[in-house]
Amino acid sequence: MSINQAEVQQALEILGDGTRLDILGENADLLRYAESEITAQHSERRMRVRVRINRDGRAVAGSLETLDPVAVRVLADRLSAALTELPDGPVSSAVPTADHSAETPVIPASGSVLESDPAVRHRWFATVRDGLDPDMKLGGAIRYDVLDRVVADSTGLFRSETLTKASIQAIAKQDGRSASVRFMHRDADQIPIEEIPGRLRGALTPLPMGEAHHGTCRVLLKPQAANALIATYGYAVLGANAYATGRSAVAGRLGEKVASELITLVDDGCDADGLPSGFDAEGNVRRRTTLIDHGVLTGVVSDQRRAGVTGGVPTGHAVPDGWRFGGDPVPSHLLLEAGESTEDELLAECGSGLVVNRLDYLRVLHPKETLVTGTTRDATYWAEDGKLVSWHPQLRFTFRMDEVMNAILGVGSVRERCDQTFMESVVVPSLLIDAGPLILP
Repeated sequence: MSINQAEVQQALEILGDGTRLDILGENADLLRYAESEITAQHSERRMRVRVRINRDGRAVAGSLETLDPVAVRVLADRLSAALTELPDGPVSSAVPTADHSAETPVIPASGSVLESDPAVRHRWFATVRDGLDPDMKLGGAIRYDVLDRVVADSTGLFRSETLTKASIQAIAKQDGRSASVRFMHRDADQIPIEEIPGRLRGALTPLPMGEAHHGTCRVLLKPQAANALIATYGYAVLGANAYATGRSAVAGRLGEKVASELITLVDDGCDADGLPSGFDAEGNVRRRTTLIDHGVLTGVVSDQRRAGVTGGVPTGHAVPDGWRFGGDPVPSHLLLEAGESTEDELLAECGSGLVVNRLDYLRVLHPKETLVTGTTRDATYWAEDGKLVSWHPQLRFTFRMDEVMNAILGVGSVRERCDQTFMESVVVPSLLIDAGPLILP
């Protein structure tokens, strides 16, 4: 779904001075499966146009699903009427004029996704299904996304990009137990489909079901579990508005140790190891930002409103108007630096403890205290003397993320590309957590 620049310009003229448009054209093709059978095929095309008008210290916002001039005029009339009902805002409340002179980063789209063929997705499904043991059942989904993005405003700003993403989630079940694998890449040809059956068979290792352990122990978070921890920590802690208003757990601590010295965390929207995108919802170019350097807090991410926290220049992390996860700038493309430990070495150092392959959605209970809760999913094991000895019943953790970040004993040497509903990409290795902050109920 290409976005016509002439139609964008026409919409800006109708809406008038002080207007910014954030436009997303979505093209999604989805294949779902359960019990080793295809259950649904779905193709969707839609456009979302977010409109924001700032005039005389007053601001209003609205949205459309089209650039049709008639619909744009109707919204323009409604927003103009809403503006007249608002009092003039103080000059100090106005967002500083942005410098959009930086060139738009070039993020190449992948032909393997642009030229999407349903037969390819069927082959992926068949490859994984046929590579499993006969008594294993396969569920999950394969999805191809093409996103056309435009941010433009009445001052002449116009940025555009086309982003591609292919992803597969494969969940295998056997004897009441489950294991999952999730891969994604901007280029479908780079996803190692042939590896998935072996990884699933290996994860469904024929170990006995053990008793639930209680109390504290070392915990080895595999990459998909570390993904949930790092993404949620970044979202709750490393935004400039939360930092400036004192709502972040690290407010006022730039230059201080906030995590294990093994942790170096950056946000980089242009790093090909993630799922790149070149600019944010305000049209700010995404800038590589080192957030934590060997455990020391070195930065946060900002939008135009909080650019003062990051040296007067926004880092490119404004979120869309009406975003369901809030209005503050938050990280978008996190990359955790890999360590030197192999997976076997991490397991050996874990000794006796829990091995978690997936954490299912960490819910923030208290942002300032970084208190969260979440459950383990799929292959969860108990280890003794550095060897897996049994499956462990699934459990719910409630813990403080800042304590966990300071208790990291080991970092894996191999990273995986992940995502979250509130974050475009997260690239993380396995993390070994010392006994203490994670308590088995």
